[in-house]
Amino acid sequence: MRTRFSRNNSDALTVDLTPMIDMVFILLIFFLVTASFNKMNAIDIQRPDGATNDLQGSVSLVVSIDAENGVWIEGEPVDIRKLRSRVKTLSSSDHTSVMLNADRTVDTGRLIEVLDQIRLAGVDNVAVATAGQ
Repeated sequence: MRTRFSRNNSDALTVDLTPMIDMVFILLIFFLVTASFNKMNAIDIQRPDGATNDLQGSVSLVVSIDAENGVWIEGEPVDIRKLRSRVKTLSSSDHTSVMLNADRTVDTGRLIEVLDQIRLAGVDNVAVATAGQ
């Protein structure tokens, strides 16, 4: 007696890609969550040295003053007269924090003027960036 095995074409082998796609998405989410995004802009600023250097965990907005006393918000130049309104529109909530990134040659008067405009915009959490030692 001979038995015959018939091969049915409908039973073709398939590879389930769902677990692989799930792993790719999990890795993508992991890298997005753990990535630290550097919000310091590309303006050439020589920061002053400071004895204490507190690292801000989450900075919402970066305001910079370059060596020519020009004011920048997130890498875009802004007039000092429009600084308060720009900070108000860019601040996301009452818990907005601003990193003030000033060159070491900036006049103290200009630094205080920018700091006042930021505080008048409703931001109380303002830190001045210094070079770490």
